[in-house]
This record gives sequence, C-alpha cells and structure tokens, in this order.
Amino acid sequence: MTRSGSERGGGGRLTTSRLDRYLAGLPGGLEACPDALAKGALVRNLLDGLPVPALLPALPEPLRSLAADPPVGSEWVPEAHLGALVLAVADVRGLADAPLHAWTRERNRRLFRSPAYRILMEVATPAQLLRFAGARWANWHRGTTLEVDGIADDGVRASLRFPPGLFDATLLGGLAEAFAAALELANAAAPRVTVVSREPGLAWFHASWR
Repeated sequence: MTRSGSERGGGGRLTTSRLDRYLAGLPGGLEACPDALAKGALVRNLLDGLPVPALLPALPEPLRSLAADPPVGSEWVPEAHLGALVLAVADVRGLADAPLHAWTRERNRRLFRSPAYRILMEVATPAQLLRFAGARWANWHRGTTLEVDGIADDGVRASLRFPPGLFDATLLGGLAEAFAAALELANAAAPRVTVVSREPGLAWFHASWR
C-alpha cells in the first residue's frame, strides 16, 4: 500500500488524512446532515469485489459496521457515512484522487448496467437523461438536489446543492465521474464531466461529449 499521507494509529486503525480532513470540515462529523441520505446500493457497489474482512480493522465506527453488514440496495443510509467510507477505503487502498475517480467511473458503469438498475438509468440520448437528471439523482439521494441549469454550445451546466461540508473536492470529483458513466449509458460519445466551481453547499459541473 502506498502511504498517501496515511499513518497507522493505535489498535491497527489507519488514520486516513483525507477522512480526517473530511470529518474536520463536516459540522458534527459523522452525525452531521441526518436528512441527507444515499441508497444502500451505492454502499454495496463501493464494496463489491473488495477484500472487506481485511479492510475492517482499519475503519472507524460506524464505518466498520457499515462495511461488515452492508445495507440492502433499497435501504437509505446517511450520505456522510457513504462519503466517509469512500475516502476511508481509498486511503486504506492507497488510491490518490485520480485512480480513485477512475475506479469510481468503472464502478458506476457496472452499477448502471446491472439488471436491477439498467431500466432506471437507460435512455436513448443524453438529452433525455438530462431532462430528468434531478429525478434520477433523487432515486439515489435524499436531502440534496441536482439541477441542469443550462445547455450551451460547449456543453451542459448543472448545479448540486447540499449541506455545507457534505461533499468535499475528492467526493465531488467522484460524482463527476458517476455522471459521466450515466452519460455513457445514454450513448454519449466520450463524455467528460468536471467540477468547474464550488462553494459551501453548492458545486457547479460542466458536461460535454462528442
């Protein structure tokens, strides 16, 4: 494992710098934003294929329990717990942001193309996907809102509103890759989604494709 700024703490738990920074910027820590929720399917997708028993000793509670006993796909879990688990797993695996985001895109490709969720996500064109982007976001998340704010010659602009601190720069970059995976499923050629600006509680994305 590459260190990526991480050190072993007492009792074998990994003190993960990105997780610590995330929690420091989240008012109330893991108890913050109780009304912001994510579908359990996103937790299961995150853990799919990982050596979970080997990860558990490095995870703090309640993330350890979340990984040891993942929710069913339709269950709702705190969005803060999902975000913290993403960062903790990335640090335990020694993933910098770029490989983390590439892995996130591949995970979301698999999720959106799975039999359980393909019907929910599949549309014929990117325009159809974007028309109901907010509703599709709401299928996976509560307490946060995604809106497509405009279509221009150079692409599409969208905004995500959320409780301050809930999504940091690393997590927002992962969301951009998830959005790109959804555009792939909608037959967009070489989609690219980037975070163009952010402020507390608000992030702007730009999406383009050929």
